[in-house]
Amino acid sequence: MAAGSLRLAVAQPRTVVDPDAEVNVARAVELTARAADLGADLILFPEGYPGPVLGKPRDTYEATDAMQAAAADSHISVCWSRMELCPDGKYRLVVYAVDRGGRQLLRYERAHPATLPPDETRVWVAPGPDLALFETDGVRMGIVVCSELWIPEPARVLALRGAQVILSPAGGGFTSLTDNWQTIVRARAMENLCYVAMTNNIWRDEVGAAMIAGPEYVAVSSGTEELLLANIDLARVEWLRSNDDSMVEPKGFSSIPGLLRARRPELYEDLVKPGPDLYDFHTPPRPQ
Repeated sequence: MAAGSLRLAVAQPRTVVDPDAEVNVARAVELTARAADLGADLILFPEGYPGPVLGKPRDTYEATDAMQAAAADSHISVCWSRMELCPDGKYRLVVYAVDRGGRQLLRYERAHPATLPPDETRVWVAPGPDLALFETDGVRMGIVVCSELWIPEPARVLALRGAQVILSPAGGGFTSLTDNWQTIVRARAMENLCYVAMTNNIWRDEVGAAMIAGPEYVAVSSGTEELLLANIDLARVEWLRSNDDSMVEPKGFSSIPGLLRARRPELYEDLVKPGPDLYDFHTPPRPQ
């Protein structure tokens, strides 16, 4: 990896479900090796990939050793996830990041589970306790999972904590929302002056929404490709964050610089106040 740059891969696989979902692990290993051969420094997999993650989660296979070995064998960092039965007896969506040596960098329990009806998910998913930030190859990265990306605050907080890249593994099942989902990806990148990489599982005949967007342009996107790669210009991120707006034309930027420094936090206290009708992430719904 050259100084000030990162080569990022996102996988958008056609995900296998019962009765042989464990084949996703072997496919993830193959895609990891392929991304490394193409010069990637890190590969991001979708939410719950290679799993297990099902409508009713089951601990039927273990992907940890395979993903750590794939990272070490191919000398590439890997971000993957699964549904996990935690020691307190509650299911959580857990994202892992491992470095080029296969060592764990991060274990993130999704803080804002999807607000889906229990009769659709067939299991209640508990929230995690905090947001996720980690560093690999000197690059600070945040994790914002699936619909968490639609809530502005997690991405903003991660950017304020120094995230230059936000990884957003998504589950899929939102084909009719693709245009707006990709708009959200771009908006988070522009308003936080960072890169946002989003990818999702392709279930059945869906069209995917994978995209890597920078603060000034879309680096790559596809609804069908299984592996997308882009070069991330970290030096440009730092330039945009450390400079201010200008009326001079032609402008030397395509997104307004200095946005993270242009805030007035004293005006935003409502953001941290409990409000009426907030979604209750912590109390399991009663059985119907």
